[in-house]
Amino acid sequence: MTIAKGVADRLRMASLDDERGNLYVGSTAPDIRVMTRWERERTHFFDLTNFDDQSGIVEFLRAHPRLAASASLDAAARAFVAGYLTHLVMDETWIGTIYRPFFGERSPLGGDLRANVMDRALQFSMDCDRRRDDELMAHIVDAIVRCEPALEIDLIDSDTLRRWRQVVTDMVSQPPDWGRFRHGARRHLGEAEQQAAELFDEMAGSLPDLVDETLRYLTPRRVQEFMQESLERGLAAVREYLACA
Repeated sequence: MTIAKGVADRLRMASLDDERGNLYVGSTAPDIRVMTRWERERTHFFDLTNFDDQSGIVEFLRAHPRLAASASLDAAARAFVAGYLTHLVMDETWIGTIYRPFFGERSPLGGDLRANVMDRALQFSMDCDRRRDDELMAHIVDAIVRCEPALEIDLIDSDTLRRWRQVVTDMVSQPPDWGRFRHGARRHLGEAEQQAAELFDEMAGSLPDLVDETLRYLTPRRVQEFMQESLERGLAAVREYLACA
């Protein structure tokens, strides 16, 4: 959501400024699968097992041509899709520049359970850093609460989207909590065997110290470069999408 906000702040387009709530909800929407239990590819349009060049945006717009025609959509839907694109860009930037070279199966860490916990813990820590900005969070929550996501978005029905908005509002309204990270990361990693579960619990017990170790390995400079690249790529994607609107 903060990347989507940065994109809108840079573009200063009325179509985004007037629909900040739908922009922010859209920027979280690919992760609606945690509520619906859909497969990741259904909302992210990216195959994690495929190491060839991929573009989630290209696949998303190809799969939903009505949404690709931004000029034919109302302002709320355009803002939602613009936010959605920033999420796809940010995820792909993370996968390509951070996860695969530093934590994935072809990285020095080999993509084992510890590497994946380090990856998820770092992401959660970055999220916590933004959420400690009370003014920023108040702006985002206010925009989301005031928007009405009664959109006819092809890939998500309006009732499901409305329930997701409440999930996002509740999540952003709560203070960062490493206890919630343990629950969410364990579910995300999908480790069912008892031995793996015990190892995960052992590593989770070292939080947030594990984040410090991860940052020494990755370096804060690379994290900052990732954030800047995500903003610039998101800006270019949204600008191109809205060019014909």
